[in-house]
Amino acid sequence: MIDLHARKSPPAGLRPRLRASLEALMVHLGMNEREVTVVLVGDRAIAQLKRETWPEEDIDPLAATDVLSFPSWEPGDPFMPPHLGDIFISLDTAQRQADARGHSLTREVALLASHGFTHLLGHDHPHAEGLGYEEGAVGPEWQVFHDHWQVARQAIEEPTGPKAE
Repeated sequence: MIDLHARKSPPAGLRPRLRASLEALMVHLGMNEREVTVVLVGDRAIAQLKRETWPEEDIDPLAATDVLSFPSWEPGDPFMPPHLGDIFISLDTAQRQADARGHSLTREVALLASHGFTHLLGHDHPHAEGLGYEEGAVGPEWQVFHDHWQVARQAIEEPTGPKAE
């Protein structure tokens, strides 16, 4: 189950496509009986949350970020709770990244949700200097992020080929 909250209003159509994308990933991973909370916010809110939760030496105190994940359990624990954790996504940063990458805000937010969900499952990766998640990042620690995004992306892509008339 996906508990979706919008503290900053997304454009029409984003919520159902985000939900479809994340649900597809959860079903693929056998996690469809689990719960996750996704909160859509602006840059100011995510920057404040980052300041409150990250070590001071690891952050630029004025900078926003694209996505933050807060797992409710530790990988390796013998019990996985029903609620896996919370994912916060900045719609402002996501829009800038979508514009820079030449795709829609919906696609960027779905990508960030997939990325955040992968973190909730205990996976980590090196951080790229000044960049959000990069689809082209390479290395074994990135592969699970790419694999999860491929599943999530398929749920929101428009079919290609000739249009039926």
